[in-house]
Amino acid sequence: MQQIDGRLVFSATDLVGFLECRHLANLERAAIEGNLRRPQRVDPVLDRIAQRGLEHEASFLERLNSDGLTIVEVGRDDALTPSERVARGRDATLRAMRAGADIIYQGVLFDGRRLGYADFLRRVERPSNLGEWSYEVWDTKLARHATSSAVLQLCMYSELVGALQGRNPEEMHLALGGVQRETVSFRVADYAAYCRSAARDFEALLDDPSQSFPVLTRPEPVEHCGVCRWTVECRTQWQAEDDLSLVANLTSIQRRALHAIEITTRTGLAEPKATLPERLDGAGREPLARIHAQASIQVRGERESRMISERIAPARNRDGTLIANNGLLMLPEPSSGDLFFDIEGDPFFGSDEVDGIDYLFGVTEPGRPDPEGAPSFHTFWAIEGGTVTTSAEQRAFETLIDLIMDRITADPTLHVYHYAPYEPTAMKRLAGRYGTREVEVDRLLRGGVFIDLYRAVRQGIRASVESYSIKRLEPLYGFNRMVDLRDAGKSIVEFETWLELGQGEERSELLAQIEGYNRDDCASAYHLRAWLEEQRAALAGELGDLPRLTMPDQAETEDSDSQKAVQQLVDTLMAELPEDHGGWLDDHRGRWLLAQLLNWHRREAKSFWWRYFFLRDELTDAERREEPDALGELAFERSWPDPAPRARSTIYRFRFPPQEHKIRAGDSPHDPETGRPPGMIVNFDDEHGIVDIRLGTGKVAPTPTSLIPHDYFRPEPKPESLQRLARWVLEHGIDAPGAYRAARDLLMRRPPRAGQRDGEALVKNGEDPQYAGRRLALGLEESYLAVQGPPGSGKSSVGAQMIVDFVAAGKIVGVTANSHKVIGELLEKAAKAANERGVSIAIGQRTNDDEPAFRGATHLKDNDTARDSLTDRSLNVVGGTSWLWAREDMAASVDVLFIDEAGQMSLADALAASLSAIDLVLLGDPQQLDQPLQGSHPPGADLSALAHVLDRERVIPDHLGIFLNGTWRLHPSITAYTSEVFYEGRLHSHPGREAIALTGATPITGTGIRYIAVAHDGHSSDSHEEAAVIATHVRELLASNPTWTDAKGVTTTLTERDILIITPYNAQVAALSEDLPTLRIGTVDKFQGQEAPISIYSMATSSAELAPRGMEFLYSLNRLNVATSRAQCLAVVVASPMLLRARCNTPRQMRLANALVRFEELSAP
Repeated sequence: MQQIDGRLVFSATDLVGFLECRHLANLERAAIEGNLRRPQRVDPVLDRIAQRGLEHEASFLERLNSDGLTIVEVGRDDALTPSERVARGRDATLRAMRAGADIIYQGVLFDGRRLGYADFLRRVERPSNLGEWSYEVWDTKLARHATSSAVLQLCMYSELVGALQGRNPEEMHLALGGVQRETVSFRVADYAAYCRSAARDFEALLDDPSQSFPVLTRPEPVEHCGVCRWTVECRTQWQAEDDLSLVANLTSIQRRALHAIEITTRTGLAEPKATLPERLDGAGREPLARIHAQASIQVRGERESRMISERIAPARNRDGTLIANNGLLMLPEPSSGDLFFDIEGDPFFGSDEVDGIDYLFGVTEPGRPDPEGAPSFHTFWAIEGGTVTTSAEQRAFETLIDLIMDRITADPTLHVYHYAPYEPTAMKRLAGRYGTREVEVDRLLRGGVFIDLYRAVRQGIRASVESYSIKRLEPLYGFNRMVDLRDAGKSIVEFETWLELGQGEERSELLAQIEGYNRDDCASAYHLRAWLEEQRAALAGELGDLPRLTMPDQAETEDSDSQKAVQQLVDTLMAELPEDHGGWLDDHRGRWLLAQLLNWHRREAKSFWWRYFFLRDELTDAERREEPDALGELAFERSWPDPAPRARSTIYRFRFPPQEHKIRAGDSPHDPETGRPPGMIVNFDDEHGIVDIRLGTGKVAPTPTSLIPHDYFRPEPKPESLQRLARWVLEHGIDAPGAYRAARDLLMRRPPRAGQRDGEALVKNGEDPQYAGRRLALGLEESYLAVQGPPGSGKSSVGAQMIVDFVAAGKIVGVTANSHKVIGELLEKAAKAANERGVSIAIGQRTNDDEPAFRGATHLKDNDTARDSLTDRSLNVVGGTSWLWAREDMAASVDVLFIDEAGQMSLADALAASLSAIDLVLLGDPQQLDQPLQGSHPPGADLSALAHVLDRERVIPDHLGIFLNGTWRLHPSITAYTSEVFYEGRLHSHPGREAIALTGATPITGTGIRYIAVAHDGHSSDSHEEAAVIATHVRELLASNPTWTDAKGVTTTLTERDILIITPYNAQVAALSEDLPTLRIGTVDKFQGQEAPISIYSMATSSAELAPRGMEFLYSLNRLNVATSRAQCLAVVVASPMLLRARCNTPRQMRLANALVRFEELSAP
């Protein structure tokens, strides 16, 4: 930040700082204006990075020179005043742009408030105000991967370039460092709205005289504190004010709720319990008692000027017995072979495909001393060729697991200790990501080998510390580090620095320092375990003998012979693949992908069981309440006889506080204490916090205080179907004529064989995509056709017409999807289309329910009946889930298999089902709801069938499938947003949609999109403020005699049924239903495929930091697309304005936030 001509001017770096912390921006402003002294940071390593950055920039400039490009350098005259220097540089840059230079080096971009020096502006042949050309921004960065700050800088520069040339650049580019010298490009429109919004907010701050000195904002703890130059000043302020942020494990939601009842200091929170309410927003009974006790011990420790600790009374079962897998009781018997393990990782490293990387694995072995008598220490680095790579990460992970398994062979009683749950989570993720050491990792997890010392501390110890980071606890057990570590985020900072430095002495020193951090962490865990054992012994002295941790029975042991056979298939498929992935052909990629898919169902099953046992065995009731799928803190209310005729059962009612969960009516979830279902849920009412459980009369009454999902379905015969495909490929080749050709084409992402020329677009010039799809489907030659249908594009109608086309041609048709309901809907549309066209059609649906989802279908109650109906041709269309079509006796049973909602069906399931057909038709849209995944899988194996064809693009390539580019549902003003943000501008409204209109007397009237800001604070998954605003607007609208006009020009009265209210969270469904009990309200998944004149999307969360499942869930592009595209006439988003100001750590998160900000930008006032 600087002053030019008396006005505050900011750079992209200043804008990044503002997004990290508003208080930081105010401190910097005060320093620029001379009211505060800016703390200085002297760091020779950072100076060296700056020098290396200049060298990288010069190297890139030389490459451009060698390409024969004309380069204009904008000079810099330091003798001029800042104002003169900027003005002269800006004018020189514009002259070079108008002259059409190939490259403009160090161009000056300035609009009176935003100032930037672009490394390179590169000419592209796209018309602008300059002429037949325009410019895009290129920047050089030493980093080996794109960061959010680099993309924000590119975006700000692109906006400034756009203002000069009269059109925004389409793309912006980063030339990265490292050996590969990779270049990555970004679509400007994916980030521009977020950047503009941030700049507007920053400008408003700078223009507000009240924000000048003295600084009015207060510091809040954020991630940036770890690297901020003002950290000491902020921390001094917190200490002086005895701020609540000093209380360990106090969440921001709880802190704000305490402020609301005028408890603003740590000492105030530590006052006797009588001063606190019985419950508090964001804290139930147990958490409230815990945070009070934590504040009390911290205040006591400060008054006594020493660190103190106390043991927490161990948890007990409902019958009073001690819970062995809790607190200090979770510690197993120590063994001489015990290992102590720590990972150094960077969660922000990578791309959309690889989220984060673990670059160092360290293990200490106290039982195997080195030659000097110290515990031996092993390190496994994810480094090759002077940088961190995923292939090196895989090798390091494999070596680590091999070491652990080797030690277990020598000592089966050993355990692997770590601090916090990251380490076993990383083991699961890496085993799935790379498809390696999966059996070993499962054995370690099922055997309870990993022991989380943080959980033992959290549940068993209370200490006078401001954070339960292991570093803060070390004074309790007298551990002194060999390498100074000032904060927990230091190793990530050092790692990023190491990445950017390139070769040199400083780089080697940093590497050694990071390894030193890791060694100290492992050694600290060893000493912490010894201290916890002492605490356990003291507790035993108070309570008598304590049980040791014993792992309960878990999932059944898998058939090792079967798994060995599968692994042999995997190894054989991959045996002859070239080591250089960059040179792989379609058949290589197909073989590799098939190999990864062979264990897909196994990975999903393991992930389910790992999650199930975590919820069952490792959490308290209060902790289960915080989990997004469990239901915690249930309280029994009453019971009564089941009133159903001839019922011999009792209904038991329980109440629960608001929370997210995945329990539904009809489920039989488990009671964590018993590991069995307490009965079947017959009624579930989120609005009033009621769950009714039915149990047979005479059985012991259920007494659950938590419920956890147990919705596991065995995948057989789908894994066996994939194995049949693999054996065929090994025998005949992946690209040979013969059986399963459609499945093999799909694996290789080959264009459909339907009579077109190689590389030719499937839709001819001027051809209706719907007609093209029907033409191509009938012309398939043992192949597949993918059809991407955006909201309202008539995907299901096209699919129904295709089915009738096949039936009319004498073909047998199969239909599948993830649910009987979706299958039934497509069958019903096919029946209607056949009736309209006079085509004889005989439809059956396989389901175990009392009746088929499509009531006009023949009910096929078992698989044999379904197969026989196809064999004897008594039916010519049969619907069933992938379990039916994957059966071996269903192979080649139909001519064509339609997979509906193929954007939600895994590629593994689609391939398993596909063996039943000669041809395949995939219908769906990966830009709407995605497939539900539980596990981690190798890249590509984690995709849905249709997303695999798109290969992570937003729109299917013209030569690979059909894009239905017209919507019959959306008014053009809604389509404009939907098309730009989700479909690269390729979606339009069909003629006549402009006639859609809504009249009413509230802000939610007219057509298009509306953003309604509702200020609130401290909410994670429910906002009564949003519910109240929505209720007011809806009631006023309905009371104003509103009407709406459809695309045919028919005007009718708008009713409650014409409004959909959608939200990401069950808790907000309850809040909305309380105010609007008769309206259609539900979560996003409930309304996919539906439409209404008005959709209202209530986002509920106060800020991105409070999102209970993170930004990926709350800002999901898929959910936002579905929620806003239900509307025919008016799409409304109701949200906290703080959601527009999300702090984004990765370019991916910026893209997520950008979609919401763009909605607000395009919203009508």
